[in-house]
Amino acid sequence: MMNESIASGGGRGKNKRFWTKEEDNALITALSDLNVDPHWKCEHGFRNGYMVRLEEVIGKAMPGCGLKALPHIDSRLKTLVTKFRAIVQMLGTSGFKWDDEKHMISVQRSVYDEYCKVHPNCKNLYGNAFPHFNALSEIYGKGYATGKLAETFVDAIDNMEKSATVQVMIDSSDDEDTIVSGNGNQTVESAPPLKKVKRDNIFEHEESKKETETESASNPELASLQAFMKDMNVHLSTMAKVMSRADEREQQIAEKSETVLDVLLALEGVTPQQALEVAQILTAQSNKLMIFFKCPDALKCMFVKSLLA
Repeated sequence: MMNESIASGGGRGKNKRFWTKEEDNALITALSDLNVDPHWKCEHGFRNGYMVRLEEVIGKAMPGCGLKALPHIDSRLKTLVTKFRAIVQMLGTSGFKWDDEKHMISVQRSVYDEYCKVHPNCKNLYGNAFPHFNALSEIYGKGYATGKLAETFVDAIDNMEKSATVQVMIDSSDDEDTIVSGNGNQTVESAPPLKKVKRDNIFEHEESKKETETESASNPELASLQAFMKDMNVHLSTMAKVMSRADEREQQIAEKSETVLDVLLALEGVTPQQALEVAQILTAQSNKLMIFFKCPDALKCMFVKSLLA
């Protein structure tokens, strides 16, 4: 079965390339080799020109395939990485697992469909094998991508919900205010009017509250649990904000990577060959890509010349 990749450049639908299974395998193998080669691997990814190197390696492995760094390899790699990131994102959600035998996500279809309503970037992955997941995990971060970190995050949320249940039962001002179901969900019902509450019930509540406070003070484990829950809430809130900002930045980088070649070709005094070389540099180094798009046209030309120098 062939996989489809639409290469960038020339407008959507043009330069369409259908990648075979063998070509995909050759690309992943070449990328894996570069990943362990200190000449090409660097702290934040790969060094300048690695796309051209991939073209050379694939050309030797599959003579006559005609795959070029731009637009073919660049476009296909973006497609594979986009799917990989979507799978990692799903594995960070409760209910999603990775099936190593079938090389695909394992989850109930109804859960998947609901998830895709909020995360449309994860569509078209249900029931479709992605055999390159483990290889890309090694390349782009084994600990994060294999779901170990994601599972830990899910476990933390589960533990938080269980601990929150305990805390709600302890701190509740009235036993009828909070009903905790078997799955940890909380349903809050409105309290009865104050005029209907008997004085005896008020006294009983005050006594129960005092007993709870005394128990917390005398039980170090309970006090530690409550302190842990406060710290966990702050930690998870910070993680959510950081992840949100990171997703926004990745989206910006992806959008700019799709248009950078067209912008370079439109610059006065920049040849097509120079545009290709600079496009490879900018798509490989996101910080330079962002700087390039922040520059006015006059500075863009100077920036291009500095990169080629």
